[in-house]
Amino acid sequence: MRQLMQSRAVRSRCYVIIVALVSAIAPISLTTPARARLMPTYSVGVVDFVNESGVQGELLARRATDAVGVEMGKTNRYDVSITRSQLREQMERLAMRPPLDKSDLVRLGEVLSTDAMLEGAIKSVQLAGSGPTRRASVTLVVQMIDQASGEIINGAIQTGQSSARVGFTADPDSLMIEAINKAAFLCVKTMVDYIIPEATVMINMGESQVMLNKGARDGLKPGMRMIVLRQREIIGYLQVRTVDPRDSIAKVTKSMRGIRPEDKARAILEMPTVSTALTHAPLPSSAPPSKTSGARGSIRKIAKFLLGAAIVFGLVSLFRSGRGGENSPAASASDPMTIRWDPSDYSHGQAVRELQVLRDRIIYKSLRSPTEYDRGWTKLDETIDGAPYYGTAGAAYTVNYYNLDQNPGTTFTEISAPVNQEPHGTTHQYHIRVLYQQTTGAGEEASSTYRYTPLSNHITATAVDRVRNSDVVGAFAYDPLIGPTDILVSRLALGLDKFEWNRKDGGDIYNMKVEPVMPGTGPTWQSQTIYETGPTVILPSSQQSALASLLNNPAYVDSVMKWRVYTRHQGDTSTAWVEGEEHRFAIGGTPPPPVP
Repeated sequence: MRQLMQSRAVRSRCYVIIVALVSAIAPISLTTPARARLMPTYSVGVVDFVNESGVQGELLARRATDAVGVEMGKTNRYDVSITRSQLREQMERLAMRPPLDKSDLVRLGEVLSTDAMLEGAIKSVQLAGSGPTRRASVTLVVQMIDQASGEIINGAIQTGQSSARVGFTADPDSLMIEAINKAAFLCVKTMVDYIIPEATVMINMGESQVMLNKGARDGLKPGMRMIVLRQREIIGYLQVRTVDPRDSIAKVTKSMRGIRPEDKARAILEMPTVSTALTHAPLPSSAPPSKTSGARGSIRKIAKFLLGAAIVFGLVSLFRSGRGGENSPAASASDPMTIRWDPSDYSHGQAVRELQVLRDRIIYKSLRSPTEYDRGWTKLDETIDGAPYYGTAGAAYTVNYYNLDQNPGTTFTEISAPVNQEPHGTTHQYHIRVLYQQTTGAGEEASSTYRYTPLSNHITATAVDRVRNSDVVGAFAYDPLIGPTDILVSRLALGLDKFEWNRKDGGDIYNMKVEPVMPGTGPTWQSQTIYETGPTVILPSSQQSALASLLNNPAYVDSVMKWRVYTRHQGDTSTAWVEGEEHRFAIGGTPPPPVP
């Protein structure tokens, strides 16, 4: 049998049969993608570089940042359309101050929806020679940080030199700028020439190994470390062990939520040298290399045989659905108090008996209805019946959930537990897990086993109370039953009338939006981030002056404007804002001059 399996003719026929069957029953391509597919366009946010040289400080660092950004914009590999002002705005919202560490870059990239963030440093600046032979050399270090993991996926260290002048002596600034531009060009060229090796997990080989659909032809090498992603979320780490031309075997060195087929793997770049200013405390990474086994060839043959069998018998669909697997569900946050999951997992919920929401690892809410599971989300601040979990009533609610004495188990029991209502402003960590059923056999021989999945990743959420009409104080106080108050723009410009409201529990940053009730009868204006400083929050005078200047138009007199305050907690997973109630005011005319 062994000689038969090693026969080239037999193996060739087997592969032909497998491919033919796949083309008929599964829309999965086993062909190597074209090279163009290995060069996707990456959305990259470029943060201001640091200057280690001590020459011209932040000014030279900004010039280096701009030079690299310009060179990246000339390529078809990178989208660097995010501006410096957009970066600064988000940094203010997140209360970030330079220098940024890796965790800051990951958070910033998440808010900006980038694939990666680029940081850099001017390592050294040197001037040599005199007169026409005077030259400058600048060494740049750039690192591209993967948004999901914080790992370095691309980078370069290059030195640019200015050219000698003939007939005149250039000033040092011109020489340094020329050297920076050349170093920036060389850094970007190095990054463009480096194709980030990426692969897809084809099959799990036990708990500690996987087969990838890329190999030596695609840039994979033994010992290469890779991050594993599932829809921009980091799942685990791999280290490539053996490489064939078209596929490879990798060891699972770290698994957060269970690596499974169709997860994407991306190589981690090993920088030869890293600037001191760019050396951060590392995020959780993969384990150190392990010794290789002498049974690689046998493992590879077994894996390929299993992959063929999985395709022929339609097992790939089982891996896709996660049905009956130990993989934990993925939790995400959209609104501040909404937790989400993928309803297509676990055979679209057919095997799910209950989805449990845990608050600080204690059962907080349970969903049993297939309709609720298929919806893919639930509010964290509402009970099953829609009553509020957060408020001032101090009431207690009862949560009923299924409990396994053993995991796995053959039976489960129902338990009731009280959940006390809390005031707004409380921050918790939330997880989800699924209790699902596995059935083996059929008819009278059928038996069921019940399992908990591992806990999902956690979501941090704060119950933030919104700004209501009753919270507005001063001239802009609004009662819907009475109607809007006339506001004189002149008083607004002088600061005599102010936008002011009571601080809200849970919220630590605010912004407000002003727009006309009837479109076209007034301007639309959005404030910058407003930080909480006391029992009441006041629109800063500089922003109020800007708004007054915008409203100071005779065409807007008597127009009714509406405005809202939005608030959120900076430490929450969701970056969405809690919308306040609508308030209104009318733009008053210029008061008549005093009678002489």
